[in-house]
Amino acid sequence: MTLAELRAEIDRLDSELLSILEKRIAIVDDIAAAKIPDGKALAYRPGREAAVLRTILKKHSSKLPDTVVAAIWRELISAAGWLQKPYTVSITAPEKSVGYWDLARFHFGSATPMTLHQLPSVVLREVSEKPSTLGVLPWLSRERDTWWEHLAQGGENVPKILAALPFMDNPSGEFEDLNSLVIGQAEPEPSGDDVTLMVVVTNGEVSRARLNEQLEKAGIPGFCSDTRLPVIEDGDWLHLIEVPEFVAEDDHRLGALHELIGESVIKIVILGAYAVPIK
Repeated sequence: MTLAELRAEIDRLDSELLSILEKRIAIVDDIAAAKIPDGKALAYRPGREAAVLRTILKKHSSKLPDTVVAAIWRELISAAGWLQKPYTVSITAPEKSVGYWDLARFHFGSATPMTLHQLPSVVLREVSEKPSTLGVLPWLSRERDTWWEHLAQGGENVPKILAALPFMDNPSGEFEDLNSLVIGQAEPEPSGDDVTLMVVVTNGEVSRARLNEQLEKAGIPGFCSDTRLPVIEDGDWLHLIEVPEFVAEDDHRLGALHELIGESVIKIVILGAYAVPIK
């Protein structure tokens, strides 16, 4: 083929791609119309999004880098979800680090409205008060992050952890460790490879070693990664548990864990879950 013919073929493929894209968006509109109204303010499906992206990256065999393919599909997925039910993203950026903004922009696409805040408390308030807002909060160090204590309260309007960022490493532009978690007023869903975060609230001290032992006896393959002492004398102890699988609210193992730990347990709260990022 001549150079002119090759360019003409590129033009033809561009038109074909555009036509396929328009058909895909039309199906998204049909899905939105077919859904039964359930009062939920978000069309955000992080579990399904993660599963779709894993499948796409496994299938693709072109010379394009995985990050480019992922970026194309992230734009499509984010735009489709936003078209079904618009939402905004509120980002915490300690010391105004631009890295957190870039992480969120890559994940939620170029058209999603976003705001930047320095304090996690501002993001927590926005997400709690506005069901159509997702929050991005830093997950730098279990010993330094405190915002998850708010989620440990549980309750109808308390946000849940839904995703982890970055979902995929980008070797072309790396920042310092800027791992973040996405929260929102939605229920977490499994993706096939997940981590669940939950809190065991007790009215007295329980050692991490004992908690790990009781987790194993209950059949939960998790571990206690952090313990927060009560701020007042008669306050509650908070024990952060990380489980390398999806744990639902009605999982029978939670009841078994409650019984094994004993009367010191006040409640067990599922903070949420996230799809394990692609390396």
